[in-house]
Amino acid sequence: MFHIKTQRLFPCFAFALAACGATGTMDGDGNGQAADSGAVGRADANNNLNFTDASCGAQTEEIPLVEINDPPDLLIVLDKSGSMDTPPGFPFPFSPTKWDIMEDALNSITSTYNNNIRFGLSVFPNGGPNLCGVLSGADVPVDLGQAPAISSWLAGNSPNGNTPAHLALQNASSIYAGLPANPAGQYVLFATDGVPNCGGTPPVPDQGTGTETVAAVQALAAQGVNTFVLGFGDVLGLDPGVLNDAAQAGGEAKPGGPPYYYAANDANSLQTALMQIAGGIILPSCSFTVSATPPDPNLVTVTVNGTPIPRDPGHNNGWDYHPDASTITFFGMACEQVQTGNTEVSFVFGCPGPTIE
Repeated sequence: MFHIKTQRLFPCFAFALAACGATGTMDGDGNGQAADSGAVGRADANNNLNFTDASCGAQTEEIPLVEINDPPDLLIVLDKSGSMDTPPGFPFPFSPTKWDIMEDALNSITSTYNNNIRFGLSVFPNGGPNLCGVLSGADVPVDLGQAPAISSWLAGNSPNGNTPAHLALQNASSIYAGLPANPAGQYVLFATDGVPNCGGTPPVPDQGTGTETVAAVQALAAQGVNTFVLGFGDVLGLDPGVLNDAAQAGGEAKPGGPPYYYAANDANSLQTALMQIAGGIILPSCSFTVSATPPDPNLVTVTVNGTPIPRDPGHNNGWDYHPDASTITFFGMACEQVQTGNTEVSFVFGCPGPTIE
């Protein structure tokens, strides 16, 4: 028989190896141990399994299995104002600045999800009068594989200027207007350490723009782009009311709020917040690509968390080869089970599993 072991792509999901047969257990190392190495079953119309004895081979071969996910878009709208050049909280001597901490955290998150999220970067301010301007377009375009470009941009620039958050979010709207729709989702990560300002025409630093900032988030939501709001640094340097309103308007309020925005004041809490945000927009897929087709596609046992899943050619509740012979897709409640997370999916060639007739 041939064993398929899934490739680990996402930290929040564990895909493991299972043994040949209709039932089995997983040991601590993810190795399958068969409870019945020769169980063969068929499911009736009520999805009840009836097992008979069969014989399976003793040899195994691991073949990679890759979960198929459509990557969502995530544009990072990042505050580059002068206050980012100070440490968060109490400034101990030689403490890293908020910019240094943010740079490390963004490098980590973009590297982790480099092939799973289409990242882009747009910072503010980056031009204009009174250090209040925002140039049109993205500093790093939204696309897959942008971690190196984002890292390079962050390393080559430093904080300066004021906090024209509303202009930056309006620019984000223009960026997304120029991109094709993405069924996997389009998002903004609005990360700031200060109070929005730069109101008026031309913009001036002493005019607040909290209302305009929330309105810009609302406009993004109407466009189909949800916004995560991240407040970084001491709460005394932020406007929690504006951030809470923006988070609720953006459709991605932090669970359990208030606060409804993601708050961070050091490297650990920032990394946690970014992982929650990035990991939360990647939905588990119900489809998996098999790198090698089985010698006999009918001699396959599929399990989820050790429980056999019947093959269902009707695509109502089970799995089947779909849309081609190199892809296995779950349907109905089986798909919902896979999407709950913390799921172990195993495919074994060589032993016939249950089927729905």
